[in-house]
Amino acid sequence: MPYRFISYIWLLIISGLMTIFLGIYALVRCRRSKGAISFAISMFIVTLWSIPNAMEMSATVLDVKLFWANVQYIAYCFSPVVMFILCLEFTDYEKGLNIKKLIWLFIIPTVTIMLIWTDKYHGLVRYGFQMDYSGAFPVIKKQYGPFFYIHALHSHVLNLSAIWILLTTVIKRKAIYRKQAIALLIGVSLIVIPNLLYITGLSPIKGYDITPVFFGPAGIIIAWSILRYRMFDLVPLARATVIENMEVGVMVLDLQDRILDINPVLINIIGLPIEQITSRYIQDVCNHIPELLDLFYNESISRTEFSIVKPDRHEIYEALLSVLKDSNGNEIGRIVVVYDITEKKLIEKEFYDRQWKQAVRDERLRMVRDLHDNLGQVLGYINLQAQAVQKELRDAGIGVYSDKLDKLVEVAQKSHQQIREYIRDVRNSELIEIDFIAALNKEITNYELQTAINVNRKITPEFRDAVISPNVRIHILNIIKEALNNVRKHAEAENLFLTCDIEENNLTVIISDDGKGFENKHMKDKARQSFGLKIMHERVSEMGGILDIDSKPGKGSRIRLRVPLERGMDISEIQGYDS
Repeated sequence: MPYRFISYIWLLIISGLMTIFLGIYALVRCRRSKGAISFAISMFIVTLWSIPNAMEMSATVLDVKLFWANVQYIAYCFSPVVMFILCLEFTDYEKGLNIKKLIWLFIIPTVTIMLIWTDKYHGLVRYGFQMDYSGAFPVIKKQYGPFFYIHALHSHVLNLSAIWILLTTVIKRKAIYRKQAIALLIGVSLIVIPNLLYITGLSPIKGYDITPVFFGPAGIIIAWSILRYRMFDLVPLARATVIENMEVGVMVLDLQDRILDINPVLINIIGLPIEQITSRYIQDVCNHIPELLDLFYNESISRTEFSIVKPDRHEIYEALLSVLKDSNGNEIGRIVVVYDITEKKLIEKEFYDRQWKQAVRDERLRMVRDLHDNLGQVLGYINLQAQAVQKELRDAGIGVYSDKLDKLVEVAQKSHQQIREYIRDVRNSELIEIDFIAALNKEITNYELQTAINVNRKITPEFRDAVISPNVRIHILNIIKEALNNVRKHAEAENLFLTCDIEENNLTVIISDDGKGFENKHMKDKARQSFGLKIMHERVSEMGGILDIDSKPGKGSRIRLRVPLERGMDISEIQGYDS
């Protein structure tokens, strides 16, 4: 028989099975990814090295050994070319090359294959074939012709160029791509170095090329890179120009919430060194930004806002989360893009401040019109009628009644004059050039001075930072003022408690006192009789909110106002302003 069993061939068979499996995997699962086709072809080609090498090793006849040796030259010649192209694609260096330039790389390998199969006629590649039985198994002893050195030079220039490209990538790349490049560099080196040692005669095993034995370890390392770092799911496509230089923050996560990549903008936002970010879990890196963590772990939201306090400024950011999918629609990771919206928020705040001031002016002008059209006219009418009655009584000689009417006329005239002056002052001045919280605090301070009732206030940071539309602010402020006025007039309280907060996506205001209280069953009667309560309910209705009033005799009273936050933010006004 022309073959005999040699135990060493199992290493070669296992290596060949691994490389052919990796090639099929790359074609089936990653064929649309950049570099996957080159990787698959290179795996199939090196399989033509390891399996035929096993057949050559077990062969006992020179012609059979020579046949399998010639088959291996397909891998000898083309694997350096394909591996070089793979490295170019992985590192994105292939931009400067086109198909015409790459075809030149295949000329010497093709000529070499043609010469190999016709060696016995010219000996340009090999000559002087004979069997060498001095080792553990017979091998082919041969001499090399001149074209062999051309082929060897061509192959190893490509191999060393591939290693150089990967080395520069390891030095320059950041994050997960460096680890991918290291894995690919080790895999290529395990193929190149043993073969180079064999050709130069420096191999520790004389007369036999052990390169195919290393295909197995190289395949394991590359397979680990594929599974651990998802090499072909997230190949660095023009990363330096697309992600590295973007003005927004970008971060890529795998399905286990590990950070695969992050650009300098987001590194600066997070404020940690790159070594403490890459390949770490998101919860370990962003634990000081709870809003960002909530974006990743709360499936109901895809955007959020968070703020970072720096020594020189307070920065506000918007984060948008998207799912990364492969060509088959399978999730392979997630990407978050972070925008600096500090300037937008400042413009938005300025817009709301202007709207707030205008709303205050409109409210005061409405009150002025009401005073002028109602109370002002009533006081004017009383003044005129009192003067008329006064004249008639004086003409009739009824002096005692005339003195009392004099006081009534004087009071009516002074009140009418004060109303007119107030109307004039409101119309001719810029009023309330302060924000909502400042206006509320001023009202409370004046209330404490006038009533001697202590007001304990709690205004949460969430409420302070909420962007509330001017009309809603006016309504809330007037409801609070009316509630405080009711406490002053009816509650006989010593202490009053005011809480402003955001609860369950609602603007919430709670006003309670330690006064005498009243029976809840009389609430409807009070609402019908009290003009102030009626106005409060009308304001709440305009905001689309809910007003609850609770009281017990001897236990004080409690008013709770809830307004949906989306109504309070008045998004339509923002959009109208931006357009």
